Amino acid sequence: MATLLTPGDPRLTETCSPVEWPDPGLPAEIDSLHETLASFRKRNGFGRGIAAPQIGILKRFVAINLGATPFALINPTITWRSSDTFEVWDDCLSIPDKIVRVKRHKSISLTYLDEKGRLRHWKNLPPDLSELVQHEIDHLDGILMMDRRVDQDSIRSIEDHAALIGPSRPSHRLSLDAISSAYASLDPVFINSPQYEVESLSSELGCKLTLKIETCNPIRSFKGRGADYFVSRVTARGDSRQMICASAGNFGQALAYACRKHKRPLTIFASVNANPLKIDRMRSLGADVRLEGEDFDAAKNAAKLEATNTGAWMIEDGLESEISEGAGTLGLELLQRGDGFDAAVIPLGNGAMLNGLARWFKAASPMTRILGICASGADATEKSFRTGGVVTSDTVETIADGIAVRMPIPEALDDMRGLVDDILLVDDDAIIEAMQLLYRHAGLLVEPAGAVGVAAALTHKKSFEGQHLATIVCGGNITQDQINQWLK
Repeated sequence: MATLLTPGDPRLTETCSPVEWPDPGLPAEIDSLHETLASFRKRNGFGRGIAAPQIGILKRFVAINLGATPFALINPTITWRSSDTFEVWDDCLSIPDKIVRVKRHKSISLTYLDEKGRLRHWKNLPPDLSELVQHEIDHLDGILMMDRRVDQDSIRSIEDHAALIGPSRPSHRLSLDAISSAYASLDPVFINSPQYEVESLSSELGCKLTLKIETCNPIRSFKGRGADYFVSRVTARGDSRQMICASAGNFGQALAYACRKHKRPLTIFASVNANPLKIDRMRSLGADVRLEGEDFDAAKNAAKLEATNTGAWMIEDGLESEISEGAGTLGLELLQRGDGFDAAVIPLGNGAMLNGLARWFKAASPMTRILGICASGADATEKSFRTGGVVTSDTVETIADGIAVRMPIPEALDDMRGLVDDILLVDDDAIIEAMQLLYRHAGLLVEPAGAVGVAAALTHKKSFEGQHLATIVCGGNITQDQINQWLK
């Protein structure tokens, strides 16, 4: 661990030189910067970034740790600054006993090199990260936060950190530590799923597309991650309440699998029009499956009524934080190889997968755009996201039953704020074409909801041209009749 420089050391007031790529000594210097930041955080309880000159290295790079996997910005260059400014209390590792009120641009955009030397773009940073990056770039230019103070009264003791800085930082219902814990404890059948690029598919879409295949497990979907973590946690806490849920099929299978593992009974409500293959599999896993209502949300209402009448625990996918945190392990795995994704296009139903993945990405790769993908015939969540309220629909009209939501979960919508960059819509024709592309190029049998990320890359082909995307192929429960109809 390197020694942190403090005011009075002339190296803190020098302008740093750009990194000349490649630089053989750079990896070790970045490691030293990460190590110094981690050690300071452990001792002092704060610190999200550190610049190279703070340990005496006069090169233009910084290390950032937002609570997930740390990362570095090499030769960061601000390309845009908002005209709006704001005042904020700032902290600094080199001045650990003080906080200072400074004025910053409310948002910036920048370019930089990542640790593999790839040019990256980070656009329209939110205020808290905009302030952080401006602070670190100031260090590269020999400017300390004391030089930016608003006035002579803008200096306080570090003892005021929690009261003055804490409230300005965004809070999240989902925990990064819980996502890490889930990854370490999940049933091995659900983790470390294949992820790869199919070059012929990428070529047809005009972008580089990494597929993460979540159909190679006992229930053929990603839902096992959240269900396994949730049931394991509540069982460990001693909660033995009877469980009830509603499902279009995949979540019900996942919860039934987890409940059987922990010897817990489960009742599942599904629509009378639900996929018969999924109904049979939920029953084969030991669940009591009851068919009520014309669609998923009608079945959910029936499940809620049963829970009220019996005192059972109504489990909602997207509501229970542990379910989203278990699904968040997908984000952790996608980034483990060091891929530099420009965007992640993620199927969006009740939001557990999108929100869990987004929580990890926005701490480990915040420059990656996180895009939820809904079917145009089930757009209640997209409308809710845009209006900032809860918008419901009377009906849904899509073949993508796994994401056919007409009554969004308010808590899941709240989780999206500050994590999800946008929500895109795709129609059924694009979904069918995406299913055919996955079958033809990757040999994958994918249900409609599992193909909407590819459908988004197809529908918005021009917007994604030349970019590196990631998507989750999240379900493969498709009947023979559906195969004959859509994959002929």
